Amino acid sequence: MPSVRARGQLLPLVGVVALVLFTLGNAAANLIPVHRPTAADLRAEEQRDLVEQRRVRLAVLRSGGTACDAAHAHELARLLVMDGQFAEVRAFGASYEQRCGDDPVVRHWSLAPAPRARR
Repeated sequence: MPSVRARGQLLPLVGVVALVLFTLGNAAANLIPVHRPTAADLRAEEQRDLVEQRRVRLAVLRSGGTACDAAHAHELARLLVMDGQFAEVRAFGASYEQRCGDDPVVRHWSLAPAPRARR
Protein backbone atom coordinates (compact mmCIF):
# COMPACT_ATOMS: atom_id res chain seq x y z
CA MET A 1 0.00 0.00 0.00
CA PRO A 2 1.48 3.36 -0.95
CA SER A 3 2.07 6.16 1.66
CA VAL A 4 -0.44 9.02 1.79
CA ARG A 5 2.12 11.67 2.72
CA ALA A 6 4.04 13.38 -0.01
CA ARG A 7 7.67 12.60 -0.46
CA GLY A 8 10.31 15.13 0.80
CA GLN A 9 8.31 16.69 3.63
CA LEU A 10 10.11 14.97 6.50
CA LEU A 11 13.19 17.23 6.48
CA PRO A 12 11.26 20.53 6.58
CA LEU A 13 9.06 19.14 9.37
CA VAL A 14 12.14 18.23 11.44
CA GLY A 15 13.57 21.71 10.80
CA VAL A 16 10.39 23.46 11.98
CA VAL A 17 10.16 21.28 15.10
CA ALA A 18 13.83 21.96 15.91
CA LEU A 19 13.30 25.72 15.46
CA VAL A 20 10.27 25.71 17.76
CA LEU A 21 12.11 23.69 20.42
CA PHE A 22 15.13 26.01 20.21
CA THR A 23 12.87 29.07 20.62
CA LEU A 24 11.05 27.57 23.60
CA GLY A 25 14.37 26.55 25.19
CA ASN A 26 15.72 30.10 24.89
CA ALA A 27 12.50 31.53 26.31
CA ALA A 28 12.77 29.18 29.32
CA ALA A 29 16.42 30.14 29.82
CA ASN A 30 15.50 33.84 29.81
CA LEU A 31 13.00 33.27 32.60
CA ILE A 32 15.84 32.45 35.03
CA PRO A 33 16.79 35.69 36.81
CA VAL A 34 20.45 36.69 36.65
CA HIS A 35 21.88 39.56 38.69
CA ARG A 36 24.41 41.57 36.76
CA PRO A 37 26.07 44.25 38.89
CA THR A 38 25.59 47.80 37.68
CA ALA A 39 28.38 50.33 37.37
CA ALA A 40 27.22 51.89 40.65
CA ASP A 41 27.39 48.50 42.39
CA LEU A 42 30.93 47.93 41.12
CA ARG A 43 31.99 51.43 42.17
CA ALA A 44 30.49 50.99 45.66
CA GLU A 45 32.25 47.66 46.09
CA GLU A 46 35.57 49.19 45.05
CA GLN A 47 35.07 52.06 47.52
CA ARG A 48 34.27 49.59 50.32
CA ASP A 49 37.54 47.80 49.54
CA LEU A 50 39.47 51.08 49.65
CA VAL A 51 37.87 52.08 52.96
CA GLU A 52 38.76 48.70 54.46
CA GLN A 53 42.38 49.01 53.27
CA ARG A 54 42.59 52.55 54.70
CA ARG A 55 41.25 51.41 58.07
CA VAL A 56 43.73 48.54 58.21
CA ARG A 57 46.55 50.98 57.40
CA LEU A 58 45.25 53.36 60.11
CA ALA A 59 45.36 50.55 62.67
CA VAL A 60 48.93 49.75 61.66
CA LEU A 61 50.00 53.40 61.88
CA ARG A 62 48.30 53.91 65.25
CA SER A 63 50.04 50.88 66.70
CA GLY A 64 53.38 52.19 65.44
CA GLY A 65 54.05 54.24 68.55
CA THR A 66 54.50 57.95 69.24
CA ALA A 67 57.93 58.50 67.72
CA CYS A 68 58.63 61.73 65.87
CA ASP A 69 58.77 60.15 62.44
CA ALA A 70 57.56 62.83 60.01
CA ALA A 71 56.53 60.48 57.21
CA HIS A 72 54.58 58.33 59.67
CA ALA A 73 52.84 61.41 61.13
CA HIS A 74 52.03 62.82 57.67
CA GLU A 75 50.41 59.58 56.51
CA LEU A 76 48.50 59.12 59.77
CA ALA A 77 47.11 62.68 59.66
CA ARG A 78 46.13 62.34 55.99
CA LEU A 79 44.39 58.99 56.52
CA LEU A 80 42.52 60.27 59.59
CA VAL A 81 41.13 63.15 57.53
CA MET A 82 40.21 60.86 54.63
CA ASP A 83 38.42 58.56 57.07
CA GLY A 84 36.41 61.48 58.48
CA GLN A 85 37.97 61.37 61.96
CA PHE A 86 38.38 65.14 62.30
CA ALA A 87 38.42 65.30 66.11
CA GLU A 88 41.11 62.61 66.25
CA VAL A 89 43.30 64.35 63.67
CA ARG A 90 43.05 67.65 65.55
CA ALA A 91 44.05 65.94 68.80
CA PHE A 92 46.87 64.11 67.01
CA GLY A 93 48.11 67.34 65.42
CA ALA A 94 48.17 69.15 68.76
CA SER A 95 49.97 66.31 70.55
CA TYR A 96 52.45 65.92 67.67
CA GLU A 97 53.32 69.62 67.79
CA GLN A 98 53.89 69.43 71.55
CA ARG A 99 56.05 66.30 71.29
CA CYS A 100 57.97 66.91 68.08
CA GLY A 101 57.71 70.59 67.20
CA ASP A 102 56.04 72.41 64.35
CA ASP A 103 55.30 70.46 61.16
CA PRO A 104 53.41 72.30 58.39
CA VAL A 105 52.05 69.11 56.79
CA VAL A 106 50.59 67.78 60.03
CA ARG A 107 49.18 71.23 60.81
CA HIS A 108 47.64 71.41 57.31
CA TRP A 109 45.85 68.09 57.75
CA SER A 110 44.82 68.82 61.34
CA LEU A 111 43.14 72.05 60.24
CA ALA A 112 41.17 70.36 57.44
CA PRO A 113 37.55 71.48 57.58
CA ALA A 114 34.87 68.91 58.25
CA PRO A 115 32.36 68.70 55.40
CA ARG A 116 28.95 70.26 55.97
CA ALA A 117 25.94 68.01 56.25
CA ARG A 118 23.95 67.61 53.05
CA ARG A 119 20.45 69.00 52.96
